[in-house]
Amino acid sequence: MDRAFIDQVINTVIKEQNAKKDFYYDLDLFLSEEYIDKMKILGYKYRDIRWLPLDIPKIEFDDIEEFKHLWEKESVNIVRVKPDVAEPWSKEDHPFKGESSWNVPSFRGLHLFENKKIAPISGDSFCGKLYEGNNRQLKRILEQVFDYFPIHTMFSVFIWQSTREIKPHRDRGFFWKCPTEFRVMLHDENDQPTLYVADVENKDIHYVDCPEETNSFCWSNGTQIHGSDYYGKKKWILCIAGAQNSVESDKLFRRSIDKYRDKLNYKLDI
Repeated sequence: MDRAFIDQVINTVIKEQNAKKDFYYDLDLFLSEEYIDKMKILGYKYRDIRWLPLDIPKIEFDDIEEFKHLWEKESVNIVRVKPDVAEPWSKEDHPFKGESSWNVPSFRGLHLFENKKIAPISGDSFCGKLYEGNNRQLKRILEQVFDYFPIHTMFSVFIWQSTREIKPHRDRGFFWKCPTEFRVMLHDENDQPTLYVADVENKDIHYVDCPEETNSFCWSNGTQIHGSDYYGKKKWILCIAGAQNSVESDKLFRRSIDKYRDKLNYKLDI
């Protein structure tokens, strides 16, 4: 973890926020004002969350060796194909030049689901590959995602495996202050937590370290930046993108705080 770099990214985000008071995802153009207002209310209520384990049953591989074999065959290197909020530079103008995300992949990835109606509107910032096979455990994981998470319109579900250190950044996505980023740590061979979030306003940093009962968690893309250390060991994270059901999200956040408040590595007064 590079504290100086984290502070630099946070300062950039603060300048960005000051320039644009209402800074949301481009898909907000297709959401009703009533819905956006509901998410703003959730943001006020849950703005103090750094990260939160979710009261969701564990979602895991039935056969990790089978998955690893499939992954080697099906996954692709993830490189940038267009600028976004996280990295607004073109391939030619990127300050990292040949080491930028346009040229050097930080992840391997595989999509389990893509909403064909949403994809042409949103336009992915990175290349991707949709798995079109019939693997039983990937189908089961996808079913669990649709069953457990408070999403009324799913955009995409994908698995990423980091292949080097991930510098702190903010994703191209929703910027509400309530939790917007839903993740599942499907399998992690590291001996210590590697994924961290840093609060933009308070500048405190916390590693995501789920209790034994769950491997699902969330954070706010509006209040946190995030990054990941790399020690040469493998981990696979499931990422879920979609428009939330605000009522069901509220229930899940309340339930999760009640259950896991005492297991957080920061003090949450909600």
